[in-house]
Amino acid sequence: MIELFQLEQMRAFARYGTLSKAAEELHMSQPTLTRSMQKLEAEFGVPLFTRRKNKLEFNENGKLAAEYAEKILGETQNMLEGVRALDRASHTISIGSCAPMPLIKAVQNATRMYPDRTVSSEIKDCAPLLEGLRSGLYQIIILPYRPEDDTFTFRESGTETLFFALPPSHPFAGRTEISMKEMDGKNMLLYADIGFWSHLPREKMPHSRFLVQNERFALDELVASSVLPCFVSDITMETDGKPENRLIIPIRDPEASVTYYTVCLKKNFSQVKKLFL
Repeated sequence: MIELFQLEQMRAFARYGTLSKAAEELHMSQPTLTRSMQKLEAEFGVPLFTRRKNKLEFNENGKLAAEYAEKILGETQNMLEGVRALDRASHTISIGSCAPMPLIKAVQNATRMYPDRTVSSEIKDCAPLLEGLRSGLYQIIILPYRPEDDTFTFRESGTETLFFALPPSHPFAGRTEISMKEMDGKNMLLYADIGFWSHLPREKMPHSRFLVQNERFALDELVASSVLPCFVSDITMETDGKPENRLIIPIRDPEASVTYYTVCLKKNFSQVKKLFL
C-alpha cells in the first residue's frame, strides 16, 4: 500500500532533483529517504530510477509516477479543503463586502436569520472577494455591480450615494451639485475603512491631498472642528445623522451612486437562502 507521505517524498525528489536536497526540504535524513524510495519502488514492482555513480534520477516510469503523485496530492488537498469548508459553513456564515455600510446590514440579517451560527465578516476589494467566494472562504459576498458568472446567484441589496459635506464658508457651499473634477486639488478628510469607495476620490481627484483617519471618532472630531470638506453617504446620514455645520452637496459623477448585490455560489445557495428572501 502506497502512503501519502511516500508520494510527498516522490514529489520532493522530482522538484529538487537530488536526494540530499529533497531530504533537507522534508526535514529527514538522506539514508531514511533512500530507504523510503526503495520501498516505494518495490510497491510499484517496476524500476523508477536510473542509478549512476553518485547520482540517482527518475527514469520514464518514475517521471510518470511523479506526475500522478502531484495530481493525487493536489486532489487530496482539494478534498481536505472542501470538507473543511463544508463543516465551517455548517457552523459559520462568512461574509465579505466591498464596503462597510451594506456589510453592517448583512451581518445584522445573518445574525437574526441564523442565530445558531457564528457570523464573521471583512471588507475587501472585489477581486479577492470573488476569489474567496469561489474557494469557500465566504458563503456570501457583497459587490457594487451585477456579477456575470453563471455559477453565481445574486439579488439587489440596496443602493448607496456619496455626497460632499462642505463647511458653510466653502467657495462651493452655494452649489446644487459638484463634480469631483471641480473638487480636484482641494484637500479633504477621508475615512480609511471604506472599501472600494477609497479608489473613487483618488482616481477622480488625483491632485487632492487626503487626510486619512483610521478611527471613526477621530474623523468625526475633525469634521466638527475643521474647515476641510469630507464625504458622507445617504446610508451614513440615515444611520448616524447629518454632520453638524455642514452643507450636503450632491456629487454629479455617476460613479458616486452604486447598487449593491448580495452574491453566493448557486451550489451553496441552500446554506444561505434565508439571506436572499
